[in-house]
Amino acid sequence: MNKWILLISLSVLLSPASAHEVQIEGLVNLQATASQEVKTDTMIATVAVEAENYDPAVLAQTINKKMAWAIAIAKKHPDVTTKGGQYTSHQIFNKRIFKAWRGMQSITLESKNSASLGKLIGLLQEKLLIKSIRYQVSTEKIDAVNKSLVKQAIQNFKTKAALITKEFDKNKYVIHQININQNNQHSPVYYAKSRGMADSAMVESVPANLQQNSSKIQVNINGNIRLIN
Repeated sequence: MNKWILLISLSVLLSPASAHEVQIEGLVNLQATASQEVKTDTMIATVAVEAENYDPAVLAQTINKKMAWAIAIAKKHPDVTTKGGQYTSHQIFNKRIFKAWRGMQSITLESKNSASLGKLIGLLQEKLLIKSIRYQVSTEKIDAVNKSLVKQAIQNFKTKAALITKEFDKNKYVIHQININQNNQHSPVYYAKSRGMADSAMVESVPANLQQNSSKIQVNINGNIRLIN
């Protein structure tokens, strides 16, 4: 019997403190932000070779030949980074009757020199299709802007905290909890005017019509402070 009484006593002593938590007085939730519109500095384009043929081997040879031609031209632009894409193919049917194989292979072109990449895209349109063109902010630029915005957001948080402390006739405040989040809004994809297969015979290739845009970078700070007399 004494053993059970001892166990019950220990369980009471070791019970979680949450059952007797004391509400902290003077807590105020706060949120502060800092944002900046940043001009995009990196251009990314996806171009592809598409073809059809009854023989899958001939189809692959056709696509590989055009892709090799495109990569050879891209190598002449050292300020453009080229990333290869996967080759895909599937069968085409017409009223359940096999018609041909259709294949596609794409490459991604990336550069901070939009004029050079625009010229390259114009050349590649002779045999390739433009799938998408977009601008984005480089990682290096995002990191630099974020450092500045974090400082600004912290200052905004401190300014709000000081104002609230003063208006509630308190002497000072202490930070009870704080979280810092970064939010980089990605820009939408802008599609350029592309030439179809029927235009591949054109002698001259002109740069694509491109429009640069901006991206919003934002830092959010949320937390709570404790007002002290």
